[in-house]
Amino acid sequence: MSGQQHKAKIWCIGANLESFHSLKYLVDQGCEITGLITLPSGPNPQVSDYYDLHPFCEQHGIETLDSTNVNSPETLESLGAKEADYLFTLGWSQIFREDFIRCFSAFIVGTHPSKLPYGRGRAPLPWTILEGLEASAVSFFKIDTGVDTGMLLFQRDFNIPTRAYVGELYDIVARELSLGFLEIYKQISEGVPFDFLQQSEEGATVRGKRTPADGLLSFDRSAADMDALIRAVSKPYPGAYTYYKDEKVIFWEVREDEEGKFSGTRGQILTRKGGEILVQFADGNLWLGGATLANGEIPEPKFFKIGDKLGYSVQDEIYKLKKGIK
Repeated sequence: MSGQQHKAKIWCIGANLESFHSLKYLVDQGCEITGLITLPSGPNPQVSDYYDLHPFCEQHGIETLDSTNVNSPETLESLGAKEADYLFTLGWSQIFREDFIRCFSAFIVGTHPSKLPYGRGRAPLPWTILEGLEASAVSFFKIDTGVDTGMLLFQRDFNIPTRAYVGELYDIVARELSLGFLEIYKQISEGVPFDFLQQSEEGATVRGKRTPADGLLSFDRSAADMDALIRAVSKPYPGAYTYYKDEKVIFWEVREDEEGKFSGTRGQILTRKGGEILVQFADGNLWLGGATLANGEIPEPKFFKIGDKLGYSVQDEIYKLKKGIK
């Protein structure tokens, strides 16, 4: 970028697909990013949407610093030698302690895809769909030692499409993150001071951690709840699942049953069409589609038999186990 008045050393931190989109956008816009803190290459069970950013950084001359714990003495020592000014948090769920925050002479830009102070905490995108929100925001703020509690820089509002999948929401947030970080980069480059706004505790909420096990389908719940669950944990997350024929079956797609002419017992496969099956829930039916097994294999349509029930009957399974022990 031309006309820079202050040559700041700007680092980023991230290790997911969202981070890649934001980092690529900044680089494509001519932003000079000094380095990236990221996870070591390879699968990471703690990050469901992990994305290896090393190849991109190598291609564009961005230094990388690998860390699984940014508050560790090893990371703090390595980072201290970099004399960094700013850190853009592209996608990182670990809380930053005071020693890490002090590694940056200016401040750390934190982000969170909710209208802070509402929706602090974990798994913001799945929770956004599960809560049925129609609008949200990406909040940019100055990191402190709390959980999404820092002083606000600004918020970029967006609308949520009807019946959105989390992947769609992911793309919207990635776009807003990219545009917001570019705005901050320009302000730093032009030496324009920042105005900070203290977050109010009025209306503040904190969302809890979610794990892959939270994607278990419950046929005793409403069709609306399970519709939202499937969309909330679809790709790039682990997916909504149940068990059938002693296989773990993951459903990535769902649509409403507009006809409503079939009925049965909860969890029962009522009919099938193409790659979809119609399944009974507590108060209605849903078409479940995009099925894969735990190993990624796509089952044949005839794998699902009309009249069969998905999931395990807990009491029946306990009975079988007890009979087997005797």
